[in-house]
Parts: sequence; C-alpha cells; structure tokens
Amino acid sequence: MSIGKRHVEWLAVALFLAVIGLVYQQAATSMAEQGIASGGPYDNAAAYPKTIAAVLALLTAIQALLQILRARKTKAETGVPLGQLARPASLVLIFAAYLAALGIAGYHIATPIMLAALMMLCGIRRPLAIVVPAVLISLGLSYVFEAWLKIVLPGGLLHLNIAW
Repeated sequence: MSIGKRHVEWLAVALFLAVIGLVYQQAATSMAEQGIASGGPYDNAAAYPKTIAAVLALLTAIQALLQILRARKTKAETGVPLGQLARPASLVLIFAAYLAALGIAGYHIATPIMLAALMMLCGIRRPLAIVVPAVLISLGLSYVFEAWLKIVLPGGLLHLNIAW
C-alpha cells in the first residue's frame, strides 16, 4: 500500500501549518491564567516561538508554492510505501508526547527523555551515546534559555528549575 509523494508533501505542509497555528494560539493566551508562567506573553518569551513560527510559515509557503509549480510540470507520480512514513510519524508523536509531558514532568525531565527517544528512533543503540548527548544538549539549551535569554522553562509538578 502506498500514498502519492505529492500527498505526503501536502501532509507535511498541513502539519507545519497546524504547528504554526498552535504556536500563535498559545501565544495569544495568558500564560499566567493557565498557570504556565507568572507574566504576560512577552514577559514569558512568546516572541521567540512566534518568530520561529513566522519563519516556519514563510518556509512552508515557499514549499507549498514549489509543490504547486512542480505539480504542473510532473505528470506521473511515484508512490511512497506507507511503511516509510512510520519513522516521521513516530517523530511527530514523540514530539507531541514531549509537549504534553512538559507541564507535568517539566523541561529538565522531559527533554532528555525526548532527545533519547529521538536518538533511538534514528538508530542509535549504544546507551552512553544516547544518554550523554541527551543530558548535555538538554542542559546546554537550558543554560541558553534560562541564563542568557532569561526565559523560565517549565518546571513541572516538581518545580525543577536550575538557578544558573
């Protein structure tokens, strides 16, 4: 069983549009009322994800335009076996589970687990090659966001935050 390559590309465009919409929807809400953070959207760095979403929207629009132009030139379409979509779908599910777990587990617990899961999904099998980069990347990003950008990362139910 297969799906057309063009359909797969449009699914990717739809996924990115959903992510962009979610970012703007979340940034438009009051994070203080949701108990996520203590201030308004700009106090809690909503500008950063909105900027990334705007760049993603631009790139998605370019991709959609290229797909439309390519569709006019291409006559025959090759199919993509559905089995080849398992890994990208798993990546999306892992990231969705990560976002859902952030409020409960907090950044410092959820992020290394998510990174380890992504590395395992991408084929890395040695435990040390998974754990060390997952922890170091998580701590490095935490340092950048919390120490340099002064962004409070989700602490979860245990309120885990590092005072850099």
